[in-house]
Formats: sequence, structure tokens, C-alpha cells
Amino acid sequence: MKRWIYILLLLLPWAAPCQDVSLCTGWKASVDESTQQIVLSWHPSPDPHAAGYHICSGPADTCRDYTTVYGRLDTVYVCDDHDPLQRHFYALHVFDSSQPPHVSALTPTFGNIVLNAEVPECDTTVVATWNPYIGIPSGKARYTLWVRLEPFDDDYDKYYITDDSTKLRYTFGIPEDVTHAWLKVTADGPDGFQSLSNVVEVQRRTADRASFIEISGVEYDSIEIAVQLDFHLDNSFAADHYTLYRSIDGRPRRPCATFSTHQASYRYTDRDINPYDSLHCYWLGVKDACGMNEKLSPVACLVIPDPLPPAADFPNVLVAGDPDNGRFLPRMQGLMGNLYELSIYNRFGMLVYRTENQDEGWTPTADTPQGVYVYLLRCRFNTGAIKSFKGTVALIK
Repeated sequence: MKRWIYILLLLLPWAAPCQDVSLCTGWKASVDESTQQIVLSWHPSPDPHAAGYHICSGPADTCRDYTTVYGRLDTVYVCDDHDPLQRHFYALHVFDSSQPPHVSALTPTFGNIVLNAEVPECDTTVVATWNPYIGIPSGKARYTLWVRLEPFDDDYDKYYITDDSTKLRYTFGIPEDVTHAWLKVTADGPDGFQSLSNVVEVQRRTADRASFIEISGVEYDSIEIAVQLDFHLDNSFAADHYTLYRSIDGRPRRPCATFSTHQASYRYTDRDINPYDSLHCYWLGVKDACGMNEKLSPVACLVIPDPLPPAADFPNVLVAGDPDNGRFLPRMQGLMGNLYELSIYNRFGMLVYRTENQDEGWTPTADTPQGVYVYLLRCRFNTGAIKSFKGTVALIK
């Protein structure tokens, strides 16, 4: 920038604003999304004698730095030395090709939008704030906050829209498994005007996670009827507790134990073993100090040799309202968890209850008529065999 030339242009008497050079229109400051640089743009001067444009920048009411853009049709300027995370103010005017040149009046001041966002530590909320756009031509701005979450979103979604330039703050929650979020704000005005803020990336601020966690050994003790598990842990990681998960014969994994240890190696004995069950799979999990971002070990499985043959037992009488005998829940041993279909029918053949959850049972309601009901059960056992059972149960009230 040849600053002294532009200062001289403004100070010389012949450089005073003249009415025969049109004022610039359509001026705006926006941030290019790909390069994250402030880009100024404006409509070309209708004056065929226009030679170019002067851009001044500085505080809101003072021009301190000057830039010249030569050419009437050259109406875009990249402010590559201006930080988009800081607020900048601009104005510009047209100069013609006469000697000395005539200069139009300066445009009103306009400036970029600066967006800030943060996620408090151990929290799942994002707080976004931004400044109002300065210099919307002939109108009021509408602001839209756009958010993209990783994982989940392939593109940005609208999160907040406001016409109130005093409400430029928005707080929203994100799922616990979101690791990053990208935010941007657009200011929209009349006649298709739109200005874009800087793009902000925020990362979930949580405590450190364990660098490794694994089940290094799993063995079945046929004498104790128990499973011995050896763990290899990151003992430099300060965890409140570890959680051991277990899945039996393909059923969903569930917590089966919690423990605390600062040892690098640890042994645990799982004595809650049913001799009717075959396949046992284990995972070890630990969360960070914020109680989030659980890290799971690779799965470790074993097959208990020679499990007891599968068994099934069905109640034949229900007593309505009885806490012990008021629910129809078959006692099944050795089930494989990927097939279980229980249906209950009344004496007219109408379905009154159905479930695919082997831990749920039929509890008749107060208006269920007394009488005899038919049950049908289709299930898979850990031997791989699929069996169907049919019978009756009497409801007494």
C-alpha cells in the first residue's frame, strides 16, 4: 500500500468529494469459507470514466490504512492481512480518470462478523456469540447460526434465526459422542445481501482418556464354575472406576461388575456363571474424569465346555395382583439371545400380549378377565436348536 499517495488524495482540495462520481453501492464484508479471509465486494461504478476504488480501514469512525483497486470492474478485494477473528471497519469511494481525479463520497462504514464459540469443560453445551453486522445497505439483518456436528452431520443445519440485533448469543446441547462442531453465522439483508462470519471449530473439552485398556486373558475354572479375567490397564489414568460388561449367548451386553484399581495388571473372577449358558463375551470400559467418552477394550470371549442341557419351565396358574405369582414369565435355561417370541391368546384366539424380550413377562391388568389363556413360545437355545412351546395358563382373580 502506498499510503502517502492515498492520504494526499484525500487532503488535496481537488480530491474533495464531487457529485459527478457515483457513490459505491452493494458494498459488504464477508469471510470466504474455504480460505477464511475477509473479502470486500461492491457493485461496479456505473460511471464509464471511473478508474478504480479507494478502500480505507481503521476504527469505526477513522480511516487509517488505504488500498487502491484499479479498474471500474474490479470490485473484489481480499484482505489477506486482516485477522477474521478480529473486528474490522471499512469504507470506500470511487475515483475517476480525470487529472486530478474526482472522488465520490465515502460509503457508510461496514464491517465483518466475528463469531466466537466454546464448550465448557465436562459439559455438552456450546455457547456461541457474535457481533452485529455493520452497514447492511438499506435494511435490517437477519442472523442465522449454522452448525455441523462430527459425527452425525454431512452438512450444516440451521440452529438459530433472529432479526433482533440485541440477541446475538445462542446456547445449545450436543450429544455426548460428538467430538467436534463447526459453526458459522450468516447475516441476510434485502435484495439478496448475505455476509458470512468466520467458521469456528470447537472440540469437546473433556479430561484425558486412557491410552490403552484390554482383557489380556480369559479362562474358565470348571471347579469353581467361574471365569478368570486378566486386565492390562493404563495405570497413569486416574479413573473413578472401571466397568466390566458381559454378553451371554449373543444377548446384549450389560454391566456385571465395577471396580477401581491403579495397577497395571489386575485379575477379576466372575462367579455369576450359569452352567446352562455357553458363550460368554466380555468388554472392559472406562470413562474420562468427566464421566463421558467411554473407552472399551476389544471383546474377549470363551465357550464354557459341556454346559447343562437347556431347560424350560412354565407356570400354569396366575393369581391376579399377587407379587410372586401374578406374572407369566417362563423360566428358561441355556437360551441363545437372538430369538425369543412369546405370545398370549385369550379363549377367543385374540392376541392379548406379545414380547421378544426374555426378561419381560405378561402381567394381567385389573380388567383382564379371569379364565384360561394359551401361550406360544418360540426360542433358540445355545445348542443352536429352535424350539416351540405351547400350553395353557389359568388366571384366577
